[in-house]
Amino acid sequence: MVKKLTIFMIFVLVGLATFLAGYLVTRNINPANQQALINNSLVERFNKTEEKYVEPTGLFALTAGEASFPVLSADGKEIWYYVPRSGEIRSVVIRDSSSSSTLLAKIQPQASMISWGLNKTLVATYSTGSIYYDLASNFSKKYGAEIKNPVLNRAGTKIAYTYFNSETREGDVTIADPKLESYKNIMPTRFADWQMAWVNNDKLALTKPPTLDNTTTSLFLLNTESRELQNILGYKNNLEVSWSPSGQNILYSYADPATNQNNLYLMSLSDKEELPLKLAYYASGCAWSMDNKTVYCADKNSFVHFDATAATVETSAVSESQTNTFSATSPFLTSTEDYLIFKNSKDGKLYGLSLTQ
Repeated sequence: MVKKLTIFMIFVLVGLATFLAGYLVTRNINPANQQALINNSLVERFNKTEEKYVEPTGLFALTAGEASFPVLSADGKEIWYYVPRSGEIRSVVIRDSSSSSTLLAKIQPQASMISWGLNKTLVATYSTGSIYYDLASNFSKKYGAEIKNPVLNRAGTKIAYTYFNSETREGDVTIADPKLESYKNIMPTRFADWQMAWVNNDKLALTKPPTLDNTTTSLFLLNTESRELQNILGYKNNLEVSWSPSGQNILYSYADPATNQNNLYLMSLSDKEELPLKLAYYASGCAWSMDNKTVYCADKNSFVHFDATAATVETSAVSESQTNTFSATSPFLTSTEDYLIFKNSKDGKLYGLSLTQ
């Protein structure tokens, strides 16, 4: 009985070996080739083919609809913007004007102002107050009504605002962390409506806008470490200011009280001397290059760039028929400075202008 069972098992093993050999021959596969296929599969899975964009040229639309408060993303590849009617935060790829926008988040609609941080944070201001949002962690915090006009620094790690008691008519210019877990009062004030902007990590530009008692605008610089307050520009009509990246120069415009003619001016904070540029542009329509001297400006009739230290103007290649349909506002340069991005106030959309041609 044992002998018959042994013979049966030998026949089974021989048959199984023959089957496996025939299968390998017909498939023309060996263990080494099999491992190679596995390796190739992993390569295809994890080495994703790089997306290829058709880079836009000339003047082109970046969004199909309304876009407000645009900002360059931290990696410099996208534009983030806000849609007031829906409260959507969306992004669009700069170098592919044919791509559609991507929904990043949705917050409360109808914000009158948005201040961005590079760490995916923002503060949105509404008629009822301001709300801090951390899009990365899905955290939000409603600020109290005493907090006026809050603005994030570029990193998104600090916030500046006026804390104002409407009953006593007293307050302070204050800096804090965005969650308001700690704060520091920098300057006492009896004015509630300071407009603020971070010049660098330690200095704040304070603008005192027109009031019923005073129709002019004044500009101050506040050092948040030393608490020193400097008067930079005083009592200007329709004052608009654009700070250089270094924070050492300002480009500004205002209307001459005698002629009501608007012009651009340049000032270095080292000497505070006003240099007329003899250019009838608004500073809110200008963007500085990282070289701290080249400036790009746009209005409803033309796009120009010039050396602010020499005021040598060159007109960019935009046809008359195109510029008649545009009123460019809040322009800024991409990180590689090959595109000028701006909002067209006539249709509310974002546009780009290639600067490399």
